[in-house]
Amino acid sequence: MRTLLTVAPILLTLLPGCGLIDRIRGVDDEAAEDGESGEDAADKAEDGTAAVEAVVETAPKIAPITGLDRFKHWAPRHAFLGAPTVVASVISEQQLIVATSDAHVGVSDDAGATWRWTKASDAVRDVGGYPDGPYIALHEGAISMSNDGLQWRRLPRFSSDSLIDMVAADLGVVAIGKNGGFIHVGKDGTGGRGGWMPDKFKPKSLIELNGAVLAWSGKTGYGTTDGVTWTELEQLPVMADGRGFLTSAGSCAIAKVGKRRGVACSVTGTAHGIDDEFAVENKGVVSLTLDGGETWVTAALPFKGANSIFGAAGGPYYAIGNAGAIAISKDGGKTWVDQKWEESGNLSDGIVDGSTVIIVGAKGTIVYSQNGGEKWDYAAPPTTKNLTWVGKSDGNFVASDGRAFFSSINGVDWVEAEPVEIPASGGPCDEGPEDGETCRFEADVSTPESMPEVRGLTFTGDVGVALGDDALVAVTTDGGGTWSSAHGLDLGRYGATAFSVAGDKVLTTDGVKLVSTSDAGASWVEGELIRSYKINAVHVIADGAHAGVMLAAAKDEILAAKVDPKLWLPAGDEQIKGDWRAIFEVGGVVYVSGSKGELRRSDDLGDWAEVVTGIPSPVIDMAGDGETVWATTAPTRKNNNVLLRSEDGGAHFIVVQEMPGATEQPDLRVNADGVMWGDVISRDLGKSWTRETERYFPGLVDVGDGSGMQITNLVYRYGGDRLYVVTGEGENDWVRIDSAFTEGGGIQCSGGGCWMLAGGVVYRPLGM
Repeated sequence: MRTLLTVAPILLTLLPGCGLIDRIRGVDDEAAEDGESGEDAADKAEDGTAAVEAVVETAPKIAPITGLDRFKHWAPRHAFLGAPTVVASVISEQQLIVATSDAHVGVSDDAGATWRWTKASDAVRDVGGYPDGPYIALHEGAISMSNDGLQWRRLPRFSSDSLIDMVAADLGVVAIGKNGGFIHVGKDGTGGRGGWMPDKFKPKSLIELNGAVLAWSGKTGYGTTDGVTWTELEQLPVMADGRGFLTSAGSCAIAKVGKRRGVACSVTGTAHGIDDEFAVENKGVVSLTLDGGETWVTAALPFKGANSIFGAAGGPYYAIGNAGAIAISKDGGKTWVDQKWEESGNLSDGIVDGSTVIIVGAKGTIVYSQNGGEKWDYAAPPTTKNLTWVGKSDGNFVASDGRAFFSSINGVDWVEAEPVEIPASGGPCDEGPEDGETCRFEADVSTPESMPEVRGLTFTGDVGVALGDDALVAVTTDGGGTWSSAHGLDLGRYGATAFSVAGDKVLTTDGVKLVSTSDAGASWVEGELIRSYKINAVHVIADGAHAGVMLAAAKDEILAAKVDPKLWLPAGDEQIKGDWRAIFEVGGVVYVSGSKGELRRSDDLGDWAEVVTGIPSPVIDMAGDGETVWATTAPTRKNNNVLLRSEDGGAHFIVVQEMPGATEQPDLRVNADGVMWGDVISRDLGKSWTRETERYFPGLVDVGDGSGMQITNLVYRYGGDRLYVVTGEGENDWVRIDSAFTEGGGIQCSGGGCWMLAGGVVYRPLGM
């Protein structure tokens, strides 16, 4: 993750033609102004935050990919990502990139309003990129690049070191390894080179600063302006700790928000009134507001703790403290410049009147300037006591130690004077102090309490990204004043365990929750259950009068969402006892199968009639054509699968035979030629069987787009999965696809396209 730093002078031995000193010392004005708030990604809530519900899928439209190519890359649905986001990079005010601990990479082009995701081939250690691409992901051994954030290409490996950090800089992409290795490639991935840091230096992190790239570890660092030649730095910039960030909403950090950790941005401390403006200081951090606290300019002082902040409306502003500390800001509070002078006494208060500046402090000290701080002089002390206040009364300057008062016309000559009223100070205030007053001020905004736990935070200017559990990505473009968030649905340790597809409807479960979409994944809804259930299977009815109705098989209940996908109720008129494990739809009739061989059927989703099979092993597959319905039971230790047949539409079954071999995933199908079991077919109702073809792919599913293509993913226990697309009837009309992440994936297709459930995550091909 990128961290912010405060620029300090750096000295180093200059390489010929390097120009490194000038680059590092330069102040990038454009970068300083970067981070102005963009438009909110969501409407503000009443508490001042903005949030996008987790059930809203944030997948932008992409250019359509047609034909076979669509199955080469599968995009995960954000709602089903359960691993935490661990790295992030702000590429620009609108473009962001993040990655999860299980190697899912997300890219946004609209400040987090929508995301497009893909699965990397291995763990991602850092992310970055350039505006409008390419996007970059760092792995242990190499770099991956993508022009669209979805289709990634792996670059050659240029170093044997284990890579740990990366920066996408003007000079190209630079990455470092834990043992001192480095690589450099061009912005487009060309011209790769690798090498080792000089002097056996082992860097810990990288950052770009004014066109140069710095690598550092502890108090030691090296810099480069070409990505290959490294020069030792005699002094490092002051690095931020990465825990707190100064933005237009104040000081932002991870903090307790409700019962979880979130992001809180606060302005807390002593407020100093400056005309109709005021500045709040706390431990050396100053937040200045010109609009009563609506927005802030926050920056760090060059010293810790200010006794007074004063100035004229619009600036310049002055901050003073102990040991003669004084800093001036002439850019509206964006930066504070330390003033080097000989004063060592504690300074307590000051006033600006035109070009005259007066500061008072310990032992009667009075320092004045008559040219706006360009030159300072001392006035003769009117007292040996500590002066704590200075102001104006009746056109004269007045200073006081709290008891005695002294007056001056010009700030140079002081005489004793009558007491005047001193502005109030010290008490709490909600709307800020009046001119010349001080008070205790506190204001903060935070991320919504409903968000998952926040575990990481990064800011670039006012654009911030909070990372956390359930693939949380919370984004702010106004320094933390408002947030939009997207995250997974917390589907448990293993994610989704079953799913069903019919048209644009998809129903999933993790065994406890029911999550569905009715718009092909544009939004996801979590179902409301009347009690807790152990859910084993789900099904969306594809055909007939009840098409679109969603069903779930659970322990001692069949559940249905008949109208509202949020509302789930028992499907039967009475409770249906049994440990229901599977749901089948054959010829408009729905069947549920129990763990002890129970089988029930319903054609109205209200009355569930018992079907006797006579076999205590559960039915694990069904198929049918008209009144002829086929079923197969699970194998046991003593028996293989048993094939059953019904001639009365599934009301009664007879045993056809015990099948040769045993399988937990039978491939039972029916067509005009007969009934098929794997790669064999029977044309005489199961009396005899012949091998249909030598080219057989178990579990083929029609893509459903009219192309005639079929797809299947073969899961192997002792090897990698194999994804096949069959394009025709010929012996060689098939393609094996290895570019897509499919480990453990099961595929279903319908008129709305194809879906895959792999590793608890729901995926879709990029073109669907």
